[in-house]
Amino acid sequence: MSALNNPVIAVIVSLIISVAYFTLVDHYLMDMQGLDYWYLFRQ
Repeated sequence: MSALNNPVIAVIVSLIISVAYFTLVDHYLMDMQGLDYWYLFRQ
């Protein structure tokens, strides 16, 4: 558990969680609306 006391590791873990959460929300909500976040990256 000492790894969680390291602020760098805590930031990395929280970033991974937030990105995963955003991807899940984007996948389900955007698909229902016929939208896609990733269209921003398409040329």
